[in-house]
Amino acid sequence: MPELPEVETVCRVLSKNIIGLTIKKVEIINKNLRYPLPSNIKKKIFQSNIKSIIRRGKYGLILLSNRNIIIFHLGMTGKFKINLRVFKKTKHDHLVLEFNNNLKLIYNDVRKFGYIKLAEKPFDIFNFKNLGYEPSIVINFRDILFAKIKRRKASIKDILLDQSFICGVGNIYASEILYKAKVSPFKKGIKFYKDEFTVLLKALQNIIEEAIKKGGSSIKDYASPQDDLGYFQTQFQVYDREGLPCYYCKSLITRVKQGGRSTFFCIKCQN
Repeated sequence: MPELPEVETVCRVLSKNIIGLTIKKVEIINKNLRYPLPSNIKKKIFQSNIKSIIRRGKYGLILLSNRNIIIFHLGMTGKFKINLRVFKKTKHDHLVLEFNNNLKLIYNDVRKFGYIKLAEKPFDIFNFKNLGYEPSIVINFRDILFAKIKRRKASIKDILLDQSFICGVGNIYASEILYKAKVSPFKKGIKFYKDEFTVLLKALQNIIEEAIKKGGSSIKDYASPQDDLGYFQTQFQVYDREGLPCYYCKSLITRVKQGGRSTFFCIKCQN
């Protein structure tokens, strides 16, 4: 579930707590995540210092002092826990990093769809995983993105979920963005006019920025490493509101399956 706002929140919390610390112990409890934990992870990161933590799309990158980078993707249920007390293993804990101040960072993942990998500097962050533009800068590249979308016959909902187009947007925020822009989730890319596309990009930026301010959306298992819940879900306009009235026109919110995922929208406002 974690999308860009949730991953950004995780990176910010980690930055406040572990930057400047040195890894003094690495404990692998279960190596079998979506991809197995790197076999050399203990050797590669032991005694290294945490220099910086950044996000790219839905990925978090922990930059170390010894040229290595820890890359994490939270999948559907992955999360980090910060522990300053005596650590007691709980179900679904997979990796524990202990630092020089005795703080422990635990990676927990119920469904094990997340993963942790290693990379080495220099590292091409901009083109990492062939990701598209970050939501914060899409307006600056409107003309390039518009030229791309005019060649797409896919629905705009599917295009928003395409991480090579604009990165970080998942199913939850796609529905909210399209509602704010008053765009049908079924509209094809080739059918967009430039002014309409500009409105969509501004809605995208607004929704993502607001979600980050609210700490993301706590749906099911998501919480920050300090166990704080996000509360952007209290501002959902359409997502998970099937059968409830649209806040603007009072028509009932509809849910349909689109590309195997639920799409929530207002038939009247997004006609």
